[in-house]
Amino acid sequence: MNISIIKAQNLIEELKKNEIALGRDPNTWYTYENHVYGTAKIAKLIASEINTMNADRVYVMGLLHDICRTEEDRIQRFHGILGYEKLINQDKDVARICLVHMFPWSNLPPYEKCAKLFYNKENDYQFVADFIKKNKSVDEDYLIQLCDNLANKNGFVTLEQRAAEFIERHGNVNVDDILIDSNEIKNYFDKKIGHNIYDFFRSK
Repeated sequence: MNISIIKAQNLIEELKKNEIALGRDPNTWYTYENHVYGTAKIAKLIASEINTMNADRVYVMGLLHDICRTEEDRIQRFHGILGYEKLINQDKDVARICLVHMFPWSNLPPYEKCAKLFYNKENDYQFVADFIKKNKSVDEDYLIQLCDNLANKNGFVTLEQRAAEFIERHGNVNVDDILIDSNEIKNYFDKKIGHNIYDFFRSK
């Protein structure tokens, strides 16, 4: 079963209603939408220039990669795990994206470097580690990993800007490691589409 674009948008609207019911100021919701819709849009633009990729499927993956991001602090679990559990019976490919989208090239840092990201739950970390080991990564994984780093709460950003935000939020991670991997993925897709991905930004 595959989640449609309309279904993905409905899931985001449902999330918005739940968050507002829990007390979130509706005037702040644009920050979440800017990120997920920005991620989805740039992913679709890139995928549309690659014959082997389905641009609409990639768009859905971009929309839903952070479907549980707003819940993780309340539940105290990594939002990738929560998203995977939420979607695995609806769309296994999108569920996989939730799980691996924060780790460029699907390279998971040692637990000591990202325990905070997993709310110090080593079992959740090990679940992701085992999943990555057992499941071969595909271009869709890499594309959402890249595009997640090209959009923030205000819209499109550079990899350097996004890496700085990540370090500010999550602490004990080497910014150079993040940028090396992210730039390698960008170069990988630059070659696939035959031009610099940042050209999409310049045309806006």
